[in-house]
Amino acid sequence: MAVHDFVVVGASFAGLGAAHYLVKHTIPKLETINQGQKYKVTLISATDQFFYKIASPRTIASPDKIPVSKLFYPLAGYFKAYPADRFELVIGTAASVNEQEKTVIVKRNDGATTAVHYNSIICATGSKSKSPLWTTHDTPQQSIDEFKVFHDKLPKAETILIVGGGPAGAETAGEIASAHPGKKITLLSGSTQLLTRLTGKSGSKVGKSAEHYLANMGVTTIHNVRVKSTRPSGSQTIVTFDNDTKDMTVDLYIDATGGVRNSDWIPRSWLTSSSQVSVDEFTLRHTSVPNVYAIGDIASYSHLAVLDTHAVRPLASSIVEDLSPAPKPKQIPFKQIKSPTQLVPMGPKGGVGIIFGWRVPSLVVWGIKGRTYFVDKAEGTPAGTDYDKE
Repeated sequence: MAVHDFVVVGASFAGLGAAHYLVKHTIPKLETINQGQKYKVTLISATDQFFYKIASPRTIASPDKIPVSKLFYPLAGYFKAYPADRFELVIGTAASVNEQEKTVIVKRNDGATTAVHYNSIICATGSKSKSPLWTTHDTPQQSIDEFKVFHDKLPKAETILIVGGGPAGAETAGEIASAHPGKKITLLSGSTQLLTRLTGKSGSKVGKSAEHYLANMGVTTIHNVRVKSTRPSGSQTIVTFDNDTKDMTVDLYIDATGGVRNSDWIPRSWLTSSSQVSVDEFTLRHTSVPNVYAIGDIASYSHLAVLDTHAVRPLASSIVEDLSPAPKPKQIPFKQIKSPTQLVPMGPKGGVGIIFGWRVPSLVVWGIKGRTYFVDKAEGTPAGTDYDKE
């Protein structure tokens, strides 16, 4: 009997969780249900390291507190315990899918191409930020080098422009203002307020609180202005805007705007108009193509929040149900957190936050996230310990 190939494309929070869970729990369960059938997981990763981007704001401002080394984790060692007939790690960029042959065409770093066969495919390639400070671009070293550039410039910089009014921008502004007081820091929201993904009255209030919190730290926030272009001028950067706002020359320019989804490799028929894989929001199955699933930023249910990657167990439940004979196991639906939930530390002493629509005090933000940015738990993602239990 031919091996059933699971292919997970993407090795960040969602993809790593899915790969570990499939090997640890889903395959044993399916081999019990379908006696004699064998299964294998192939994880395709564009890089050989996991980038723990959540802590980037503090690492930018205070590498003495969270060094760059705490953000990057080589992948290979975390999968050594899995037998070769159960798991394979392929390092390379997914270039396309051959739907007829059921293969993912992977371009390896040496330029060679490989066709990886799938029976079931899990799309987990997430999104890519404009700056390598937030997501890996071509190589992890590119991000590491970018951190070094900022660490060299930051102590001497007098004027700093941070572009992006989401959590990354607000957190970075607060971290720099706290660690390097006296600098002229400007934050461009690009909208009417900060943290615009927090909807409703309570979400709006959190955005305004964030602006007030930063103002008390000396940060100036500017709304309704977007960057048109940037160009170097010696050691400085000249920034041009999309309206009549006068050009700004700054010592340090940080792009913390949102990214684009990594969907170029995915067949257009699988995607929505927003370049996300069209899936059922409860089961994570593709809405029309069998044995195609998606999780995280690349999936149509996602609002580009880390919490949206916490759907591994419902995903696995869908796969088990799809591959089981009748009577099928009970489906575990994904219950996405739709009420405003976000913690935004702005420096090591506190920040603003909202949990399930309820605003929380600065001390709670510090206690949950602001102390460490969860960096002490970062290794759990590539190691798979988050999914030791079914």
